[in-house]
Amino acid sequence: MRRIIFAAMALVALTTASLADFATFDKAKFDALVKSNATVVVHTHEWWCPTCRTQSNVLEGLQKDSKFSKVTMLRANPGTHRDALEPMKAATRSIIIVFAGGKEIGRLNWITDAAQIRALLEQAVKAGG
Repeated sequence: MRRIIFAAMALVALTTASLADFATFDKAKFDALVKSNATVVVHTHEWWCPTCRTQSNVLEGLQKDSKFSKVTMLRANPGTHRDALEPMKAATRSIIIVFAGGKEIGRLNWITDAAQIRALLEQAVKAGG
């Protein structure tokens, strides 16, 4: 029983540590970023979802690339942020939505392929200028 508790605590600690590179979604901050024509990634994420974790790992790797240094990445919980996500048609987990130039550039639903995620961010950086 102790091993199970310890393993669960370790999983939560690792998950929390990997989430540190994303800002928590805030509707007012998101609106201000989009209005300013910034490049923004909204990732709908549940802590227990393996697809979400894989997507997070890819996005965190891309954050380390200087090409994406000006991209703001926001993590949204579909339960907590439902009201803000519904107009974006993103009320479930494992969705990556990218905005640039004040509009949605594209989205990936349940996609974990690093090349596809990178291509979408590259498209957004080009569109954002």
